[in-house]
Amino acid sequence: MTLAMTDSAYTLSLDIDDFRQSRVEMQPEPNDDPVEGEIRVRIDKIAMTANSISYGFAGKSGLIRYLDIYPASEGYANLPCWGYGDIVRSNHPDITVGDRIYGFLPIASHITMIPGDVSHGGFTDTRVCRAVVPPFYNEYAFTKAEPGYAAEFEEATMLFRPLFGTSFLMQSYCKDHDFYGAKRIVVTSASAKTAMGFGYLMRKHFSEKIETIGLTSPKNKAFVESLDCYDTVLTYNEVPLIPVGPATLIFDVAGNADVVAALHTRLGDTIPYSGAVGKTHWNAGAFGANRDLPGAKPVFWSAPDQIAVLHERIGSGAMMRQMGAAMIDFMMVASGWIQLSESHGPEAMTEKIRDMLDGNVGAEEGIILQP
Repeated sequence: MTLAMTDSAYTLSLDIDDFRQSRVEMQPEPNDDPVEGEIRVRIDKIAMTANSISYGFAGKSGLIRYLDIYPASEGYANLPCWGYGDIVRSNHPDITVGDRIYGFLPIASHITMIPGDVSHGGFTDTRVCRAVVPPFYNEYAFTKAEPGYAAEFEEATMLFRPLFGTSFLMQSYCKDHDFYGAKRIVVTSASAKTAMGFGYLMRKHFSEKIETIGLTSPKNKAFVESLDCYDTVLTYNEVPLIPVGPATLIFDVAGNADVVAALHTRLGDTIPYSGAVGKTHWNAGAFGANRDLPGAKPVFWSAPDQIAVLHERIGSGAMMRQMGAAMIDFMMVASGWIQLSESHGPEAMTEKIRDMLDGNVGAEEGIILQP
């Protein structure tokens, strides 16, 4: 079965050594249906966030093999993002042409998948190349079965849903470890959506237990203060103003080794845990790098590890229900924080990715790419 595909099929591949550079790789567009068991998806729109860039740098470092999900030509990488697509061809008995899906997608016009574990709610892409990452990243949801799905909220969902999932898991991790006995949390890159969601959850559920401090750049300070997600907002050069005394957790979303060093130097042995979550400061040293610093040794905090903990304790269904309920509550608030920016086609998408890497995108801007 098919739907008409009027545009040439292509992938926007990024230079593995410099994500600012890209090239369009044309896909062979089949004239016939996919082989038995396969489907063809037309990618409609995806969200480009700091998290997407972090996937790229984490993939390059070997921490998690995000860049192996969608194989690319030598010297290039296909960056995974979250978004929506439509099934335009199907040679799978349980998959219907015309269904819309949400999940992990490349910056490309089309992708071929091999669905497995098909249910009313969605399926898993079972291609061998997908086995290099935790199963969570290979699951796709049918929008027709999504509770509360509404087309007008797709952009907000793309921008916040995967990031809020990380925020939710960070909250779960803190709760499981009773905050390591700390009374305070410092979050770097406080304007990042992952940090926003985490700060929101801390303020909503643990305001009497934990004080939150958000660190951000001077240009983003007013915006971050307007979110009301943190008890205190400071710029990076104001780290020396943080009072020393209470035990303090660090969640480093920026991935900036100098900022982490400044925090450890300032707070020293009052730090019982220091976790690297992401890398929004892409030019600030190697991803996951740390030095011999006072306080707890910085470690890589793993969302997939916390997913595994929750799967074991309450099951995947209960975890997703809890996360979904928390996300709906959060997105009702967060949808008013972001101004959408849409980029259509390879040239515009490449330019926007370059703007992100060069720091020319405001914290309030929500980037939507439309191949």
